[in-house]
Amino acid sequence: MTYNEEIKIDTTTQFEIVDITDQVAKAVKQSKVKSGVAVIFCPHTTAAIRVNHNEPLLKQDIMKMLYRAAPIDINYAHDLFEMRSKVKADERSNGHAHVKAFLLGDSETVPVEGGKLMLGERQSIFFVELDGGRARRVLVQILGE
Repeated sequence: MTYNEEIKIDTTTQFEIVDITDQVAKAVKQSKVKSGVAVIFCPHTTAAIRVNHNEPLLKQDIMKMLYRAAPIDINYAHDLFEMRSKVKADERSNGHAHVKAFLLGDSETVPVEGGKLMLGERQSIFFVELDGGRARRVLVQILGE
């Protein structure tokens, strides 16, 4: 059995870590899958999906680490619009966000057992915005029986 759900997210700041655990759990419940997996996928190249602890100071630490790894204020070839092809008129200078998304990844897979996500006690599922604010979506696919 396969069940698909789309979660819509409106971000308001350039960097946000949005807890989507409840929305994914709701999709699992609606799927009626008792045993299987939930795949949580981000169809954007400047955002990510991650699992970690929902603790404000840790989220701050993650943000600091990402900005050290891919600072906004350095030159990214991606942002040289005059040298690129197929540049949209409203495109942003967001090479830093693409690099961060590449490092984080676009999906997570979480086991489902007894009709529930098998997350650890302190684990949450996050949508990570790296180039907001934007209207975003997350695709959830639950596979199993």
